[in-house]
This record gives sequence, C-alpha cells and structure tokens, in this order.
Amino acid sequence: MKKRSSNVFLLIFLMQLMVACCDEETYEVTITGMESRALISDGLNFIEFDTENPIDKEEWIIEVWITEVEEITSPEPFKKKKTAAPVLEAAVVPCEDQVVLFKNRIERIKVEVLDSNTNHERIDITNQVVIQGTRQSIAEYLSDNNPGIRGFLIELSDTRNIPDRIEYFIEATLDDGLRISSTGGIINFN
Repeated sequence: MKKRSSNVFLLIFLMQLMVACCDEETYEVTITGMESRALISDGLNFIEFDTENPIDKEEWIIEVWITEVEEITSPEPFKKKKTAAPVLEAAVVPCEDQVVLFKNRIERIKVEVLDSNTNHERIDITNQVVIQGTRQSIAEYLSDNNPGIRGFLIELSDTRNIPDRIEYFIEATLDDGLRISSTGGIINFN
C-alpha cells in the first residue's frame, strides 16, 4: 500500500512538471504552390505511364500535392538571453498538441484540359472530376477538408467531351488572392 501511494504521488508530481514545463510551439502554415502528375491504376497501385502510349480515359488519375511552408513562430526556444551567471532551467517537455495556424486556404480549384488538336482550346472539366474512389466533387472535398489539404487524387466521372489528345491545367485560388497552378504534358487517350 505504501509503494502504491508513493507511485501515485510520483505520477501526480510528474504530470504537474510536464504541464508546467510544456513548450507549446505554434506553427504557421502557408500554401505556396501546387504539383501534380498523371497516373493510372495497375489494379493495386497508382503508377506513372508512358505518355507515348494511349490510355483509357476511365483509367486516368491526377495526383495533386499542395506545397506548404511551415514556420515555427514560438519565440521562446530561439530568443534565450545569455546571462553572466549560470542558471539552471527546467526541462522542456514538448506538448502533445501543437498550435497550427493556417495563413491561407484554398477557396476553389479549377481543372481544365487543353485540346492539343485544336490550338489548345481550353475546356473546363471541373464538374467532370471527382475525388478518386468516391463520387465527391472537388468543391465538396474542399469544404470537408480545408484547411490542411496536403494532397488528393482526382479521376474523371464523365468522359463525354474529353478530346483524345490533351494537356491538363489545374489552378487553385487561395483566400489571400494568390493563385497556384500545375500542368501536365500531353496525354493520348484511346
């Protein structure tokens, strides 16, 4: 019984020390760009394909990555003043939850294809793409997952007006007015 009460006391003491010494870092996350690549599914995985060979429109998948910069904004760990006399400091224990502030967010994403056979006529296909494996539109996905979207896969839900030879263009408009984009090379469809 004596050992158990000393363990409980030690646990309570350590919990207070951890809370008192917690160094909660604040991160500011800023979206700075977008990258993408065209893929197809081999049944189990998504793979890049030889762009010289035509693929089926139903197999075409675009992987999109949102480029972010994370910056630690907590001044304490970096702005320690040196003193003439040595001073012992308490151990700093990282907190479980960091504070994350998103400096900007994606408002909307537009997906277009450029018809390589007709002087690169732009065709907006935003309403013809969905998040891969779902029937969820990009707008629905943004409203469910914003902020903090790091990447996603999109596929065609309707192939009717997609030309047989295209390039794609994806543009995101952020709430701070910035526009980021990504393009892909020529893709030939069957």
